[in-house]
Amino acid sequence: MTPLLTSLLAGSLVPVDARGLIVSTLQVVLAPVAVGLAINTWLPGLSRAVSGVTPLLCVIFVALICGSVIAQTAASFVAAGLPLLGAVLGVHLGGFLLGYTVPRLLGNNEAVCRTVSIETGMQNSALGVVLASKNFADPLTALPCAISATCHSILGSCFAAVWRAQKKKKDKLKQQAQGNASG
Repeated sequence: MTPLLTSLLAGSLVPVDARGLIVSTLQVVLAPVAVGLAINTWLPGLSRAVSGVTPLLCVIFVALICGSVIAQTAASFVAAGLPLLGAVLGVHLGGFLLGYTVPRLLGNNEAVCRTVSIETGMQNSALGVVLASKNFADPLTALPCAISATCHSILGSCFAAVWRAQKKKKDKLKQQAQGNASG
């Protein structure tokens, strides 16, 4: 599908090794999910033991992968500059905004809206980095994904931190109001 869409939208055919993409996807997505499910199911103690560090490890690995791609293509990144960064930020900010607004308009509560916003705004660009790096000879193919993964990681972390602080403040005010009402 990717070669056809590229040909239609960009006007030129980009050869894609479909088998390579499928194998890479299985290695990067399905294998870790299967291992995680197996550990969760059959080794719940181990799962609990590592659950505190695995999110941090994932962030570190994504940062290293993206940093490597950006470092290897730094001159092209600087040349593309603000238009590339603006496009990537626009995609993710739009995802965060629509991911929050649509569930809100549909009557969902704040927790659902925030969750959908984070999930929508943080599309898996890191997968794109790995797939592009492993399956295309030109290292520039991974650059937009690396910039995207970096941006959505920063934006998602910021939104999560702000919303967490707002919730704590709201909970504290609610608790104080309940204390004042009973006392």
